[in-house]
Amino acid sequence: MKISIFVTLMFLSVLLFSNFSSGAEAIKIDFEDGKTDGWEFIDDETAKPKGPSKWEIRDGKLDGKSLYQGSNIWGNAPPSKGTGKEDSCLLGTYAIYQGKDFTDFTMEMDVFAADNDGMGIVWGFTGQDKHHRVIMINDKWPSPALDKVGGPFMKLQQRVGPEEPWYKIIEVVKDDYKPYAEGKRLHWTLSVINGEAKFKREDGLSISATVGRTTGKVGIQLYAQQADFDNIVITPSTVAVDARGKLATAWSSIKSSQ
Repeated sequence: MKISIFVTLMFLSVLLFSNFSSGAEAIKIDFEDGKTDGWEFIDDETAKPKGPSKWEIRDGKLDGKSLYQGSNIWGNAPPSKGTGKEDSCLLGTYAIYQGKDFTDFTMEMDVFAADNDGMGIVWGFTGQDKHHRVIMINDKWPSPALDKVGGPFMKLQQRVGPEEPWYKIIEVVKDDYKPYAEGKRLHWTLSVINGEAKFKREDGLSISATVGRTTGKVGIQLYAQQADFDNIVITPSTVAVDARGKLATAWSSIKSSQ
């Protein structure tokens, strides 16, 4: 009996103190082949932004070749019902990685921004009208903002449909927002694990929130921004059951059986 108890507790202890997530092989994208195979470029037609976008591979500002968007595609062209203005929400263009769907993952990339406008990451993307995003802007737009929070800011948002308000705010960094460096190498890290999302920049500014578990594509979103993207690494993660609860339950069962 004692040996059985000992073996059971040792097994559960290994689970408890091990990493609760095991990662699959990372997907690495550096665009050195000069191709955009595996990517889909989408202009947000539901909001009719002023575009079109211009995605291409070029010898960029980072390491060799990079994915670059060079147009000034921006905003909702028809005036918003809520503000009466054209430019009331950060809408523009997406670059969506089509390689596979992700639920739990970490995504990193290097970025070089030429302007002070909107840019960020999308995930859980099953279409223009259903996804989450982190987006930031150094400029004071939109003004007035449909969601009452104009730039500069960093927002974590959920797309709510094809019509305004388009997005709802889950979390926002406004008063503590620090402008990203324009014309310099930036680095972004997004982790979405077990429904918890956290985005962090190379300068330490971050935003996080509980968003719930979603499955979909991942990618980039830009608003009135010209930028290079390179050295993208997507690491899928398989989340294991938290062993702490199992350990407590097992120990309780063992004691009650004695």
